[in-house]
Amino acid sequence: MSKKYIFWDLETSGLSPAFDSILQCGAILTDENFNILDKFDLRGRMKEEYPIPSVAALLVNKVSVDQLKNEELSNSELIAEIQNKFQSWGEATYFSYNGLKFDELFLRQGLFQTAFNPYLTNTNGNKRGDVMKVLHTAAAVAPNAFATPISDTTGKVTFRLELFSKANNIEHASAHDALSDCYATLEVCKLISERCNDVWQSSLKTLSKQDVFEYINQDKVFCASRFFRGKEYTHGLAYITVNPSYNNQIYCFDLTTDPEMIFDLDRQELKKLFKGKNKCFHLIKANEQPILLDEKYLYQSQDYTDTDPKIIHDRMLKIRKNKAFIEKFGNLLLDMSEEKSLTSNQVDKEFEDQIYDGFPDAKDNYLMKDFHAAEDDKKYEISQKITDVRIKEFAKRVLYNNNPELLPKKILKDHTHAIADKLLTTDKCAWKTIPDAMAEIDNLRADEERDDLELIDQYDAYIQELWDKFNNIKETK
Repeated sequence: MSKKYIFWDLETSGLSPAFDSILQCGAILTDENFNILDKFDLRGRMKEEYPIPSVAALLVNKVSVDQLKNEELSNSELIAEIQNKFQSWGEATYFSYNGLKFDELFLRQGLFQTAFNPYLTNTNGNKRGDVMKVLHTAAAVAPNAFATPISDTTGKVTFRLELFSKANNIEHASAHDALSDCYATLEVCKLISERCNDVWQSSLKTLSKQDVFEYINQDKVFCASRFFRGKEYTHGLAYITVNPSYNNQIYCFDLTTDPEMIFDLDRQELKKLFKGKNKCFHLIKANEQPILLDEKYLYQSQDYTDTDPKIIHDRMLKIRKNKAFIEKFGNLLLDMSEEKSLTSNQVDKEFEDQIYDGFPDAKDNYLMKDFHAAEDDKKYEISQKITDVRIKEFAKRVLYNNNPELLPKKILKDHTHAIADKLLTTDKCAWKTIPDAMAEIDNLRADEERDDLELIDQYDAYIQELWDKFNNIKETK
């Protein structure tokens, strides 16, 4: 079966995946040769539970107040349309630009909060990749392959999509428009494939957790090159073990260090080597497409040009063959995980923050599908049979966003008043409140050099409208 790629991007109302809203999703389906097969561009309204945007974010993506309030699709309907379209395209590899740290988190939360399975992009044969990570590696090992722009703010190399596109003559008609960003991301991949095909092919070998485990568990030296804060770093690595507590975490040894220096260290001394200038243990996240290259690229880097490959290879074998140390290291990771668990905050979490607190059981998974497939007047009855309290809450929110009149009157009233309390509070919250937005607007207006005051005025009127609405709701208690 031929491979398919999906290049996708989101525009959102802020930076919090748990509480802000997806406002636009663009996506392009291609074959493995980057020929376009299909595309879509979908937009929707804010979540009814969290209708307060980050004004600064809206000023970047130029979302209008009219869309926030009047777009045809509710937020729940938008998420359902995105899922339906992606599923209709079948098994594919999902490519985003810096998406593993942003777009993926928003999509997961969107699906979770709409009572769907949140792991759409990495289950059922799907895989996922991050084009910016691939570009970082390509630019590190082949610095002359691309024009690398310099940030006016930091004076360092930057890989912001709109700046990299401009420097490399990639058409990017409207930066921060989801579909336009998808086209630019597609063209970046073409460029990498043409000019650094080894890097592109290597990136395709670690698109899933299973791929990474199969690829890395070898008596082999791996080269990992990346940019961090505008500076290039290259490491020679040997695989040690998987974290027994978190199987997405893989630990490797940095081969600039002689392993004989660490084998006899006690646990407290070993803990000091996870961070800082003496760091020799590297964490690789198997579910975030680590880019691992052939050993030959290691000796092209400045730090290894005068290094004897035999020394590096011997160090790798010392680590790989020392089963007693690997066992001791695994036990150390267990101890560190237990310590972290004991010191973690155990306070009650919002439903949105419970996304990784277990999976719904088989019966609830069936009911979730039944809920979405049912006629509207049957949905509330089905939602009440769901036992997972998170999913039951989100099913209620789907009804509230799409057909609030289908909720019992007391449930509807209580939910509306709970929203008012959350949005009007002056307490510091993880979500954007109305007082937060008012303060943000005041700060933006204080900048006399701004040329977007008219747009800020429109957002201000929207916030004031919500202030009046929810104050009126509170007064009816």
